[in-house]
Amino acid sequence: MLNFLDTIEELSKSVNLHEGKINKFTREILINSSKALDCDRCNAWLFEQDQTQLVSLLSYTASNDLFSNENSLDKNKLPNYFKFLKKNELIVSDNAGKEPMNIELLDGYLIPNKITSMIDVPLRSEGKMIGVICFEHVNKKHSWSYDEQKFTQSVAQLLSLALETKQKREYRQELEKIISQKEVLISEINHRVKNNMSVIISLLNLQKQKTKDVFHSELLEDVKDKVYSMSMIQEQLHANGDVDSINFGGYLEALITNLNGSYGEEMHVRFDLDIEKIGVDVSKAIPCGLIANEILTNSFKHAFNDQNQSPKLGISLKKSNDAVDLVFHDNGPGFNLNATQVGMGLELIKDLSEQIDGSITFNVENGVLIKLQFPIS
Repeated sequence: MLNFLDTIEELSKSVNLHEGKINKFTREILINSSKALDCDRCNAWLFEQDQTQLVSLLSYTASNDLFSNENSLDKNKLPNYFKFLKKNELIVSDNAGKEPMNIELLDGYLIPNKITSMIDVPLRSEGKMIGVICFEHVNKKHSWSYDEQKFTQSVAQLLSLALETKQKREYRQELEKIISQKEVLISEINHRVKNNMSVIISLLNLQKQKTKDVFHSELLEDVKDKVYSMSMIQEQLHANGDVDSINFGGYLEALITNLNGSYGEEMHVRFDLDIEKIGVDVSKAIPCGLIANEILTNSFKHAFNDQNQSPKLGISLKKSNDAVDLVFHDNGPGFNLNATQVGMGLELIKDLSEQIDGSITFNVENGVLIKLQFPIS
């Protein structure tokens, strides 16, 4: 009994078991089981997917220390043996040639291999039979003891565990391959979208150069800024390798720098920034970026005129519980909320805030203060 326990303990510590290296672990099992049971032959079989054949995983003969593969066992030729395997925890044959369940095996397997006594233990995984492991005496009859039977069942459980580990490792490798392919595909899509937006911006710049009046020139510049605000989000996705969210604080800082370069070079605007690094889902980042672009553009265009000697723009981005608070405050002259000429810009901001389930408030008493709040989850 002690020999059996030592063998099980040694096998259970095998690196090949825990790494699912099934061929190497099967060799360990067959050699050590043959020694522990003092039997000449040990072999393992696995079912084909449709369970109509048992295919030899590996066979070991101790007398000549030889590994080989047996011929497959066909269910159509051995219907009763297959049925008996599936119904029992193990098949014990002290006199293998005389047992009724082995009659189908006589001519094709037992007699050619001189098998006199054997134990067949089904291999099971998640309640399903996946194969069988066999322990066989040659040229001598043997009466299998209770301890030997329990030992063979323990060995079968270890081999089943190794097979499960191998399958899980293959699943994991396949999943990692799929994820890697997906990441490459998404990266390529982001790269192409970014390039396409760059082309659009270039085309808008070319069209702007052909305009013959200020109105159309400013209109194209306004459209270009909106496209650029979206392209910056795409650029962050491509650069960071994150397909789900962007650092909206970093995005805001880049947007401010870009718009200040376009509109504020000669205005000497003083910026008061209190911006946290907050991850925002890309589905909300694009509408939120367009809102920020619209508000900032309006400040540069309308708040910082010749009468404003000390132009100032304050921007705050804070996370509060599960919401984000985004505040813009300029020290310009303000505007009439009910005036028709500002209606379109306000409507765009309101529509975009609704897209992200946000709420927006306006205060035009002391410059313009706009506060946007939206859920982050």
